Amino acid sequence: MVHTYIMKYLIVSHHMKRNREMLTAIDQIVCQEIDLQGPGVAIAVVKDGKLVHSAGYGIANLEWNCPILPDTVFCLASITKQFTATAIMLLEREGKLRLDDPITAYLPDYPMHDRTITITHLLNHTSGIKSYTSLDNFMSDISQKNLAPADLLLYFKDLPLGFEPGTRFLYNNSGYHLLGLIIEKIAGMSYEQCIQQRIFQPLGMHHSYYMHNAAIIPRRASGYAKTPEGYRQSEYLNMMIPYAAGSLGSTVEDLIRWDAALYEERLLDATMQKRMYTPLQLADGRTEEYGFGFRVTSYEGHRLVGHGGGIPGFHTFMARFLDDKMMIVVLANMSEIDVEKITRKIARHLFDLPPIVHTPVTLSSAMLNKAVGTYIFADGSSIEIGRDEDKLTLHDPFEYSLLPISETTFYASQDEEFTVEFADEQDGVFNALTLHIQLYRTFNAIRKQE
Repeated sequence: MVHTYIMKYLIVSHHMKRNREMLTAIDQIVCQEIDLQGPGVAIAVVKDGKLVHSAGYGIANLEWNCPILPDTVFCLASITKQFTATAIMLLEREGKLRLDDPITAYLPDYPMHDRTITITHLLNHTSGIKSYTSLDNFMSDISQKNLAPADLLLYFKDLPLGFEPGTRFLYNNSGYHLLGLIIEKIAGMSYEQCIQQRIFQPLGMHHSYYMHNAAIIPRRASGYAKTPEGYRQSEYLNMMIPYAAGSLGSTVEDLIRWDAALYEERLLDATMQKRMYTPLQLADGRTEEYGFGFRVTSYEGHRLVGHGGGIPGFHTFMARFLDDKMMIVVLANMSEIDVEKITRKIARHLFDLPPIVHTPVTLSSAMLNKAVGTYIFADGSSIEIGRDEDKLTLHDPFEYSLLPISETTFYASQDEEFTVEFADEQDGVFNALTLHIQLYRTFNAIRKQE
């Protein structure tokens, strides 16, 4: 009996030591990435279905020096999309819509441009509709206006489609804006009311909100930007604009409840979730790493669904490793905090993965100069590749130093899992690049022709 007691004591002591080591490692990871006296992050880690860490780091409000805590409320930005998609799935389960319905069944005045655009096309970003956040005048002419959701349509509904619906994937906030209007039309209430009544309240997510600018939201974090002169208030964004694509807010504590509710099938059963987590298939048979409101990918062999988000003053990431019953959520109140990198570093520690080590090589000036230039992504945004002595630089809006590991492949000195591959060399310059950000996604861009 004494032997049994000693064995149990040793096992418990071992687990306690492992937990202490894990918490210390997470603290070190976060402290390497943020200024504890500046804007910071709230983090939650669930492992094997159990909460193992929930904490705040940094300051929620610099004016009052209020610390970030696990119950601090952050703007979720595009993590909102999984809640919008869930509301659509609930309406489908009730027989109030079908995913292959044309959107004009619910928005009869929306122009279809002689094409058929379905609810599925909106959910998985294959509609071809122009994303209003990609418009040249979005920040200068749209982002600060107090527009009703229906009025925002005027900025993009008559623009030509970028491609035949279902033939390409292009991340699109307009699609989720339209889903919000469809929810309102069918549910007979505002998008905000629907999300509160159908999702937040039943799941006990009592610190989750539509983040109206003027509303008094207890424990709301202020959003900041980092400038050469120091921290500043983030650029103003009227929260009527992100709407069903990005206007919800929550805490890491409430997102733990959300994660548990998905595993427990409290709102969506396994069959419905499987549909949401299935990578989309394009008309030509190609697949993309997106389902309905979730990115669908893997990390070092671990199946993953999740999403990131970014709006002025906030940067967020939520990763759910389905087979491991593990979740990592990182919510930041400054856009410049690299939440994806923090998530990856925590995941590598939890999975006992070795650090990634690259060995840089030396390239000639002529070889480096082939990559210098401006490159345009499919959504119209751009990045600038520059030159700094024996390395390249990238601005997007983070600034990275890129070190070569071959003549065409570079990695970021600040993040070994951030790589850039150059291709299509013609007339002494590269004309294309592929940006790989592990755990997040892959982007392709082409050189801007002068």
